[in-house]
Amino acid sequence: MSMQSYGVIGLGKLGLSIAVSLSAQGRLAWTMNRGAENRNAAKFLLSPSVPMYSSIQAIPALPQTLILAVSDGALEEVSEQLAAKFGNALSDTMLIHCSGVKTRSVLAACEAQGAFTIGAHPYQTFGVATAKNFKDIAWGVELPPNEPYTTISEQAAKEMIQTLGGRMNILSAETIENKPLYHVSAIFASNYISVLVGYAAQAAREAGISPEQFLPQILHKSLENALSGLKQTGTKYPLTGPISRGDVAAIQHHIDSLRTSANGRSMIRPYCLYALATADFACTQGFISKEHHLALRETLQNVIDEMQ
Repeated sequence: MSMQSYGVIGLGKLGLSIAVSLSAQGRLAWTMNRGAENRNAAKFLLSPSVPMYSSIQAIPALPQTLILAVSDGALEEVSEQLAAKFGNALSDTMLIHCSGVKTRSVLAACEAQGAFTIGAHPYQTFGVATAKNFKDIAWGVELPPNEPYTTISEQAAKEMIQTLGGRMNILSAETIENKPLYHVSAIFASNYISVLVGYAAQAAREAGISPEQFLPQILHKSLENALSGLKQTGTKYPLTGPISRGDVAAIQHHIDSLRTSANGRSMIRPYCLYALATADFACTQGFISKEHHLALRETLQNVIDEMQ
């Protein structure tokens, strides 16, 4: 069986990471990105022999598998442009989009021309474009529901994901129906953690300590503790600190300190919002009583209201 060749449309951090990995393995037929800035950046990371196009109209021929790593809002438009450009030449082409929110339906125009359409979302965060981003990660995959399209598409998705170094996980019909909720899980696990680290660093500097010296170990340990909760079904997620004890006075001391520090006021609202979410979580997990929960919520909500 011959190895699949791939084309990649979209050279943001995700698309470029995919292209870098495929290029290193000699599997990348071409890339396409409208913006010159991303194309220029890609030139330093991809093989110089790989053609790079600036529009769909400029693409001369289809590869065996086409990967769309464009924004969610552009997927349907790109699908329509591909269908208009290539028509029934799309027949039997594998068309894979990487959205964590959109389903296969956004590729309907290409499917109508005979393409096999697949949704394959890498459950990962992409801070820097590198092939290492894909090592051992889970991919949430949506396949066509009817045979023989299901089996053929599954084989193509599996080959792509294994080529990139990941693990394929076929999404259930229920998950696909609620796909934005699936993506919410990834947002909690990546984007929100980055924001929390940013605020922790800001608070550390405000307190006169070095984030580089103080934060790494506590962050590593906190994540290690949290991950242990995934493995211990039926047990509480590890939670420490004043909210886990229902200590309203300690929370009030934090807020008072932020109010009086030079640049702390900008952190009061996010601190209280995160604290509210933590208090709710602590209550549902059984760390604190309903009475402590209500006392925490009242204190925090009053401060948020004052900030309006």
